[in-house]
Amino acid sequence: MRSEPGTRPRVTAIMIFLNGEQFLAEAIDSVLGQTLTDWELILVDDGSTDGATAIAQSYARRFSDKICYTEHPGHENRGMSASRNRGIALARGDTIAFLDADDIWLPRRLAAHMTVLDAHPEVGLVMGPTLWWRSWAAKGGNARVAWQHIDVPREQGLPTHQVIDAPAVAISFLESHGTALCGICSLTARRDEVLAAGGFNDEFRTLYEDQVFEFRMCLRSKVWVVDEILDQYRQHPDSACNMEGRRSGDARMRPIFLAWLQGHLVESGCKDERLWRAFCAEMYRLERPRSLTWRELPKRAKSWWNVNGRRTMMFVLTPRLYNRLRYTFGLSYVDPGSVR
Repeated sequence: MRSEPGTRPRVTAIMIFLNGEQFLAEAIDSVLGQTLTDWELILVDDGSTDGATAIAQSYARRFSDKICYTEHPGHENRGMSASRNRGIALARGDTIAFLDADDIWLPRRLAAHMTVLDAHPEVGLVMGPTLWWRSWAAKGGNARVAWQHIDVPREQGLPTHQVIDAPAVAISFLESHGTALCGICSLTARRDEVLAAGGFNDEFRTLYEDQVFEFRMCLRSKVWVVDEILDQYRQHPDSACNMEGRRSGDARMRPIFLAWLQGHLVESGCKDERLWRAFCAEMYRLERPRSLTWRELPKRAKSWWNVNGRRTMMFVLTPRLYNRLRYTFGLSYVDPGSVR
């Protein structure tokens, strides 16, 4: 049992999981370690078959006033969207935040987002930059492995520390071909805004379920973007995106997502000209990929370098040579002669 019905938490954290016993406890502990303590955590089991169920139930017993375990009837697997919607239906907080079971929040994550929502009651959604977290795999102490695992911050390219009216953020999502989207672990929303937007779409079980939600929210809600990295999006081969195949899955689901978005824009009565232009450009890009290959080559090269450049340099250069170059160009105060 959670706390008494009369004591509503300020924030409901929703964590869905399908297996993942390797990372689940670390994710839950990152919620327990928040500096803001007025929260509840709902653990939604999407039909796990490994030890994750027992881990979640153990936390729910030990912290019964803060943590709730739930599952679908018959321990069914119903997908990520249906699982998040189940958590939303049980949420008692006026604010909802999301965290996947293989990611973590840094200690100030909830406090920072709640500070914004408290100061700006007109804002319905707070988002921030997401760190693509690769360095976790180097914790074994192997220096060579650690040298190759580089964390990559993903910036939204949106104005920070100001109220952004709808649908400006949704337009940015389209114009950036989705690169401006943040991870679900970097979002905090008012519960009434989530319900008014319709929550998640159960038809999107894995890929694009987060994008559907973000578009639903950003087409109607005012948004605030913080510039501080407050969560870590773990990169590993068993993640939902990798299991679905990042490239092949995106090629399969992008047309389905855009068809949904077109219907949603029509049904919601959207008449924003810039938004429709961005949508039509994205449809053109999807239907005629070869015509845009050369035009977008510089942008794609820059995007690739932003994501992979530092990791590539770290892989190619030895630690000693890399450090010497940094010293030569005034980027390091370490004497290269001291590196063995």
